[in-house]
Amino acid sequence: MIRRWFGLLLLCVAIPALAQDNRDIDAVSRSVVRVVVVSGGEEGSEVGMGSGVAVTPNQILTNAHVVESAVKGDGFVGIVPSEGTRRYEGKVVAYRADLDLAVVDIGTGRIPPATLYSGIMPDGASVAAIGYPYGVDRALAGSMDTVVTPQSPVKSLGHVAGRRSNARFDTVLHDAAIGRGNSGGPLVDACGRVVGINSFLSLSEGIDSTFAFAISVRELAPFLQKAGVAAALVATPCLSESEAGARDAALTKSDEDAAALEARRGAADAAKAAQEKLTIRDQISGERENGMAIAAVLLVFGALALAGAGVSQMEKHNRLAIIAAIIGVALILASVIVFLGRPKFSDVEDRYATNHPVVIKVADTAVSAAGQNICTLVPDRSRVTVSKTDDVPLDWQDNGCVNGKTQYGANAGTWSRAFVPNTEPTITVQTFDPAKRRYIVERYLMAADAMDAARAIRARYPANGCETDPAARQSVSDMQTAIRQTLPTTPNERLVFDCRAGPKP
Repeated sequence: MIRRWFGLLLLCVAIPALAQDNRDIDAVSRSVVRVVVVSGGEEGSEVGMGSGVAVTPNQILTNAHVVESAVKGDGFVGIVPSEGTRRYEGKVVAYRADLDLAVVDIGTGRIPPATLYSGIMPDGASVAAIGYPYGVDRALAGSMDTVVTPQSPVKSLGHVAGRRSNARFDTVLHDAAIGRGNSGGPLVDACGRVVGINSFLSLSEGIDSTFAFAISVRELAPFLQKAGVAAALVATPCLSESEAGARDAALTKSDEDAAALEARRGAADAAKAAQEKLTIRDQISGERENGMAIAAVLLVFGALALAGAGVSQMEKHNRLAIIAAIIGVALILASVIVFLGRPKFSDVEDRYATNHPVVIKVADTAVSAAGQNICTLVPDRSRVTVSKTDDVPLDWQDNGCVNGKTQYGANAGTWSRAFVPNTEPTITVQTFDPAKRRYIVERYLMAADAMDAARAIRARYPANGCETDPAARQSVSDMQTAIRQTLPTTPNERLVFDCRAGPKP
């Protein structure tokens, strides 16, 4: 707040831009608010201003020194969001002067919450300080009405200059330009996750570079937990869109190369199998010819034996005639058996299968994705910014019904559904590819006007549950197409899951 800054920013220097576009920074700006504190005094009301960031829909994290006069006196705390038309009266529900942290509750108000990043911020990492520096308001000659009107916060880009701890708390040292009024505002990484709360500046005395200190998440997380504030916390390192895209492209190429290699192996195996079957056919042909020759020989000897039996009968050698007749009949029967028992050309496949027994692989048994699935995140294909990465259960049916209640729309072999909630300013597109058993969740953190446009589109379509009517399923597909046309070209977050058959409920 105005009275408690440790130093003043005297010189603004050019800072290189973040190594990605700033849509994630724009998105987290929705969570940043102006904190206005009005307190009474001997000379009348005194107005102080700082910044804050929503960590739940109705709880604002800021500096303790921003709301100090409201805590120690009879001050009034006002919260001015960055979007919309509403303003909220706040109540300080957690306060630690030694950590310079406080939480302000806005009751039934709702502001899109930011996510905290608990991982390590390396030196040189890109960051942005977001808030409402008083110097900007003064330069624009804004009145008090202007100050308490929702407006976008100021974003300044910089880099982590190191990690510093003092007797009070752990801080992130950075060179993003800030000024009075930034107190309590967030320092965020390139993915828009909060890595600190800006608290104070170094004293430059006009000759040294000015550095800023943000209270680190190492202090924020336990403070919020002890205060009973359920803030979202992730530890996944930030990847730029280009980095995430390059990783996914490399994996896709690897998959394509593996598929091409498998195809070449399959073609070679097919050619080898065809040659082996041709050899088996030649063997069968030879065996058939041998069988016919043997059958012919047996038939001739059988006929001779029967002829001998007839001669013996005529000469009254009855015993010899019977023996010869039996032998003749047996040889003729043997001839028939040998002839009929010749191998058939249709035996080629059976003999080949006997020589090459089929080995059933576990993966080959999953011929259908229908039923219960457990989907696990593939980190190298994903860009995680605000979400947890737990396994996701997915009950899939071949008609696009998910979890027995949500109808997805078909699109060139994949199925998808766009979710446009009434309160949360985030559009989520979920896609499932049954052939690959791949589940993708894309989140778009939208501005208020863009959300209103998407909600208007959604309202034109019926709220479809699982449908058996093809026309109703087509309606879902049409809705997806219409909503996607309102979205940016790339999402703020893209989670890719590979799914496997899961246990039956």
